[in-house]
Amino acid sequence: MRLLVFVPLMVVLLTTSASARTTSPQAPAKFTPADIQAFTSAVTKQMSSERVPGVNVGVWVPGQGTWVHSFGLADRKTRARMRLPLHIRIASITKTFVATATLQLVDKGRLSLDDHLGKFVKNIPNGDKITIREVLGMTAGIYDYTRDAGFTKRFDRNRLASWSPARVLQIVRKHGADFAPGQKVSYSDSNYVLLGLIIEKLTKQSVEKVVKARILNRLGMKHTSFPTRPPIPKPYAHGYYAGQNGKGALRDFTAINPDLAWTAGAMISTLGDLRVWGQALATGKLLKPATHAAQLQFREIPNPGGPYIGYGLGAFNIAGFVGHNGAIFGFNSAMFYLPKAHATIVVQLNKSTNFSGDATAIFFGIGKHLFPDQFKR
Repeated sequence: MRLLVFVPLMVVLLTTSASARTTSPQAPAKFTPADIQAFTSAVTKQMSSERVPGVNVGVWVPGQGTWVHSFGLADRKTRARMRLPLHIRIASITKTFVATATLQLVDKGRLSLDDHLGKFVKNIPNGDKITIREVLGMTAGIYDYTRDAGFTKRFDRNRLASWSPARVLQIVRKHGADFAPGQKVSYSDSNYVLLGLIIEKLTKQSVEKVVKARILNRLGMKHTSFPTRPPIPKPYAHGYYAGQNGKGALRDFTAINPDLAWTAGAMISTLGDLRVWGQALATGKLLKPATHAAQLQFREIPNPGGPYIGYGLGAFNIAGFVGHNGAIFGFNSAMFYLPKAHATIVVQLNKSTNFSGDATAIFFGIGKHLFPDQFKR
């Protein structure tokens, strides 16, 4: 669920330049063999170095081509192959849905970005100073509950253990503030649990129902869900965990209690649905123009030696690509859209810790090949 820091050493960097492409008015554009070789190399190198069982990847660039492919295994026990329609936990990409649901309340006049957190949730350190804008934008200074030793121990003992927002509030209050509101960008899963509570307070509905009615149904995303129980909808890929260093024996972590992540990272989706959502998120399809413009006011995250990284209101900007990534025990995803080229890149894979960056590394490799100028500082 946590933020991934990007430096050149963790990214698959391909030096091959984008090849010249020719199109015919009679036929759709296709990527060149050199393009496909570069895409495949970005995937297989990461799979090999990090022992990733399976990957789904899609690349859609108008005027250049479409490439959608599956690699490896969805289930190591049965040797079932990875397939495009399989459901996968999308971890922190959940935050983009929760941010959009929050901003829709702003559009309806039910909430202001300048409202203070303390108006809705009491006794949060600095809550009477923190604004909703700062909660959305990761500048609130709220302690991240996933850093708490108690959270990790509980999960390690039983990944199906019950959890609740009340526990998150206890942890946040116990640790106090990390820094004064607005001082810097610091990724915190606690922020989005608090936003979930605010959504439910203002709508009088569960956040799962709000996201389904106001986002998924409107976009026809039939293969995306906000689960309240551990099972993943069929068909699904199994997820694997190899310890926090990623080097241990691969263990099946497919089933986890979604309450552990809730509005910070519980949702499930498919490659095709994330293509739809990536474009809708980046273009503000479900928001008023002014609200979407506020969402895309990014604050830079220091990334020495790497490309620009900024965080807006529930979205990353990485080298001009707008979207989000996600890591949760067993599954890893990256979903990014480049507005200037109307290009979408989505990667999903089935091995992860809570901090892994393998899907993002594959996105980097493909993105850098297609749009090398975007990755120059």
